Amino acid sequence: MKISFQKSSFYAPLSSAFIIFGNSPFFFPILPFLGFSLWFRALRESRNPFLLSFLIALPYWLFHSLWIYNLDVPNNIRPLLLLGVLTMSLILSVIWAFWGWAVSRFKGLSAVLFGSFLFVSLEFIRGENLGDLSYPWALVGESLVNSPFLKLSALFGVYFLSFFVVLVGGLISLWSLRYIISALIILSFGILWNFVYKLPEPSGEIKVAILQPNILPRLDFDPKEWEETFKAYREITENLGELDLVVASESAFPGIHTHSQNSQKIVSEILERTKAPILFGTGGVERDTIFRYYNRALLVDTRGKMVGFYDKVRLVPFGENLPFYEFLPEFIREIELGQGNYSRGRGFYPISYGNLKIGVMICYESIFSGIGKRLIDNGANVLAVITSDGWFGKSLGPVEHFYLGIPRAVETGRYLIRSAKTGISAIIDPEGRVVESLELYTRGSIVGSVKLYEHKTPFVSFGFLFPYLCPILSLIIWILRKRFIGLF
Repeated sequence: MKISFQKSSFYAPLSSAFIIFGNSPFFFPILPFLGFSLWFRALRESRNPFLLSFLIALPYWLFHSLWIYNLDVPNNIRPLLLLGVLTMSLILSVIWAFWGWAVSRFKGLSAVLFGSFLFVSLEFIRGENLGDLSYPWALVGESLVNSPFLKLSALFGVYFLSFFVVLVGGLISLWSLRYIISALIILSFGILWNFVYKLPEPSGEIKVAILQPNILPRLDFDPKEWEETFKAYREITENLGELDLVVASESAFPGIHTHSQNSQKIVSEILERTKAPILFGTGGVERDTIFRYYNRALLVDTRGKMVGFYDKVRLVPFGENLPFYEFLPEFIREIELGQGNYSRGRGFYPISYGNLKIGVMICYESIFSGIGKRLIDNGANVLAVITSDGWFGKSLGPVEHFYLGIPRAVETGRYLIRSAKTGISAIIDPEGRVVESLELYTRGSIVGSVKLYEHKTPFVSFGFLFPYLCPILSLIIWILRKRFIGLF
């Protein structure tokens, strides 16, 4: 049965709404599948599939991007910030519009198969393969974070979840009994994987305290910030009991720890109360031919000695430095767009301490599947995310950032310890379950047990094999599209 242009116009807003409400922070599990089913149906006889898909995409990307405008920046930077957010939303919408146009060149099952492979290809390219401009935010696969299908990411990563959503939605859109049965079989496989996939025995277990002081970051020096900082940490480190590790957030204390007596004093107080090493975020500075500044995670042992550190590698573009700053001429690097002047860390290496090998991801890094994999490849037996999301206020950003990191635990088969300065702090187990958490803008601490694992999940072993195959398969199907359409 053909779909009129009027019907495709009716399906478009429904498709957009379903895809939005299927992803964070709502997570209605059936909606992503229905959203893509309607999108496929709308494409079949739309007179302008590019425009139709653009109109489906734009509300989604505005919803998932406008929170950035809440960033606490100087007023002279705010118009540039808004322009950047709108430009980014338009570019991401055009990518989805291109997908819709390409899929409309196929019919029936061939459209579904091609569309599923191509969608993953486009997500994977923009998420992991554009260097400093890579941006794996709001991936469709992340709509399954609170569903029984999340464990599938242990197989081939979060991009496989995107394939799963688009494929099932496409099969439903064909509205034929055999294709609906096929969709149900695929969904059943996703549920069955929950019972098939089992974690091995852990190599150890530690007791961890996660600190959330709920102190808003400041753009300018504020003498009251230290007073508030001492008070907060004294409150949340009382009576924590026997511990193996304390984890505090990114920018846990003002200033650079090695150059700040106040920072050293507060760390000493925490060590005295907890009798456990502490991992926390601070600034790092080194000098060779020039001064280099780093966003650093530092581990200090019970004697107050610095025993390991990790410097952030994946810097926030236009925030912590300009994209590809190493290759830019000096006059461009000096353009003031509100960015910092951080240097890139040397690699994704865990911090070792006794039997602990802590794979640290600082803030933005937690949304990248590839970073989690590389930390495990280098020996990490537990993951830690430290972040400071208070710059974005009570917006979608901090909430979505929390959810976007959950697949890292499942992909890697590791516990994930998350300390956020203003929340959300949490312990997440290797099956993606939030064991304990602290809500946004609350002050407190979490104490919990964390198991250590040494195994490699299929995703860690095979990496991005599946998403790398998707562009190849998409290209083959496109080249052979006339035969492919005839075959299906």
